[in-house]
Amino acid sequence: MRLLERMRKEWFMIGIVLAIAGAKLKPSVGVNGGPLKPEITVSYIAVATIFFNSGLSLKTELLTS
Repeated sequence: MRLLERMRKEWFMIGIVLAIAGAKLKPSVGVNGGPLKPEITVSYIAVATIFFNSGLSLKTELLTS
C-alpha cells in the first residue's frame, strides 16, 4: 500500500521519467514531420493550452470587475 501511495504523490515525476524514457526509446515520434507534428503542436496547441490553463486559474471576481 505504501508504494501505491508514493506513486500517487509522485505522479508528475513518474510521468516525466516515462516521457523521457519513451523519447529515448523512440525518438522518431517527436522529430519534425513525425506523427506528433511538433512544428504545429509546439507552436500553436501548446501555447494555446498554456494560456487557456492560465485563464482557468483566474478568479471569477477578477473577471467581472
